[in-house]
Amino acid sequence: PPGWQLVLDERFGASDPPPTGEAIYYRHELSPSRVQNDRGGDVTSVVADVDNQAAPPGPRDARFVGRTERSTLELEFAAPLDAHAGAPVLIADGWVEYPYSQTMFAAWQAGAKYEAPTLEARDADGVWQVVHHEFGYPAGMPRRMALPLANLPAGTTALRLSTTYEVYWDRLAIVYSEPCPEARRTVVRADNAKLARTGFPLRTNGPQRRPYYDYQQRAPFDDMRHQAGWYTEFGDVNELVSHADDALAIFGPGEEVHLEFAAPPAAPEGWQRHLVLETVGWCKDMDLMTADGDTVDPLPRRASDESADAAAFHERTRTRYESGR
Repeated sequence: PPGWQLVLDERFGASDPPPTGEAIYYRHELSPSRVQNDRGGDVTSVVADVDNQAAPPGPRDARFVGRTERSTLELEFAAPLDAHAGAPVLIADGWVEYPYSQTMFAAWQAGAKYEAPTLEARDADGVWQVVHHEFGYPAGMPRRMALPLANLPAGTTALRLSTTYEVYWDRLAIVYSEPCPEARRTVVRADNAKLARTGFPLRTNGPQRRPYYDYQQRAPFDDMRHQAGWYTEFGDVNELVSHADDALAIFGPGEEVHLEFAAPPAAPEGWQRHLVLETVGWCKDMDLMTADGDTVDPLPRRASDESADAAAFHERTRTRYESGR
């Protein structure tokens, strides 16, 4: 409704508490009065807005993709964070340069740890306390993440983020979560879902390694290949993606599931609508350290054994064999 905003409890969860994906409603937002990095740089204006200009991460470790020297950002606030009504939540816009499993293993061998972002808080006595150890980061493409701050010490006036990941923080702020009983949630299921081979959108890197994919410029081949195994036949896959079960639409590099939805009713005047794509599924890469990375099978599943319904779906739809192309 008017006057309210929404963010999802969403991030790459590197440790507990895991993200829930639930909606967080808020009316009040607090920006830091000052943000400084460990090199003495003032980046307050850089993290004030979502503008694809991020605070510089620490110096890169040339040996390992996505790793930097340990760096910190300190966020100062003009008032204690518990002086406002509602539950404080850190929201962050940004992106990350992903490392790979084999890279992380090599770094471990070299004694160079990848440390996901940790959040500390400075209490009323000026003592720093760990609030969330290696909680995670904005996953992949530029996006917004949220981290509920249930365990802040009383009188907190500053937060500190530290990491050895190549994280680009675009915007940082505190919002105050409140119940919003007037909010309406509408579920719109896909009317049409088709699997097809579409090629590889052209990837470019903008400033600060910000990724961008141009769907209008697609190549038939790239430097990825199919894991060996049986994939879902091209065509209608609506029955496979209409429910969260173990019957999967299985597709590989250069392929897509195209979804179409009926337009929901218009939002009331003055209200805001947020569209959220909710998915349940898995991704498996071909990294050297990935178990069974060269093959599609074994498939992950919720239960210890594949259900009879899922097995029947897969026998009927997994009719396309791919390997290496």
